[in-house]
Amino acid sequence: MKQNSKKIILLISTILSLIVSIYYIVAISAGIIELSVIGDVTQISNTTQISILVICSIVNILSLVFISKDIIKHKKKIIWLNIIQLLLGTMINIISAIINIIIVSSFEKSIKTKDKKQLPNLENISKYKWYVYLTIFILLFTICYTPIINLIPIPNTKIMAIVTITLLYIIQIIFLTAPMYNELKRDFTVFKNNFKLYMSDMLPRFGVIIIVYLFSNVSVLIWAGNIPNNQQTLINMPLYITALLAIIVAPLAEELMFRGFIKKFIKNDIIFIIISSLIFGGLHVVSANSIQQFLYIIPYSILGFAFSLNYVKTRNIASNIFLHCMWNTLAIIVVIFAAI
Repeated sequence: MKQNSKKIILLISTILSLIVSIYYIVAISAGIIELSVIGDVTQISNTTQISILVICSIVNILSLVFISKDIIKHKKKIIWLNIIQLLLGTMINIISAIINIIIVSSFEKSIKTKDKKQLPNLENISKYKWYVYLTIFILLFTICYTPIINLIPIPNTKIMAIVTITLLYIIQIIFLTAPMYNELKRDFTVFKNNFKLYMSDMLPRFGVIIIVYLFSNVSVLIWAGNIPNNQQTLINMPLYITALLAIIVAPLAEELMFRGFIKKFIKNDIIFIIISSLIFGGLHVVSANSIQQFLYIIPYSILGFAFSLNYVKTRNIASNIFLHCMWNTLAIIVVIFAAI
């Protein structure tokens, strides 16, 4: 497909999405339609619905501006805007976002890339032998993610739940950070100095995988209903605690554990991606109480695949921590809007 044809499709898709958003804003404000019920349990107010649709409208307007100017130059901005629309919008907004992300991502194939800057080549500076990292991983996995945690008092109150989860994360961070301190310091410095280069490399690839994740997540939600209890526990905590753990603590601990450490003792990239993705997905359904709930391993493994693939491509754990942080931030924003 020629560039001009792709641009026309992008413009039509974005304009239709904008029209639908404006229509729903007017219709909800006038009481013509009511979209308050999502699934079986979640409800949001008209004010929240209108606020979300206003955001989608602004996103569409900004996308139109960037598409009209220079798609290749503003490629990552357009992708990020459509990811926001993908998370917040109506079905039409979601379809439009998917179309836009796929088409915008394809623009890279039609331009010359011989002068494209490459990501920094980061050498392996492991402090210890592979079996040391494997031993630490097994110990932490046993303490923090297996039934041995039943030795800790059952968190029957919100305070106990907060203390238990925070304690487990602190244990992980201490024992994960120490062996990788030099690598962490190096990676954060390189990532900061090459931020735009890393973002232009990560976003298109991550955006496409997230589309698959969202589709699978919605499909499982329709079939299985509520998410497993271990994820529900986080949601039931005070929002500011959930946000702190999800945005700052969890990305650091989980990326070091399931990407940084596993890669130290699994050198083959393909095997690493498979093992890391399945472990990451499996841990998110460890409290599943039915076969249907266990199906959530599919979307969570796809999300784990996105993070694992990114680490293989960048070899920079700081890029993974940042990506994980941004993803969790978007998820928290969605929760905040739903709670208004």
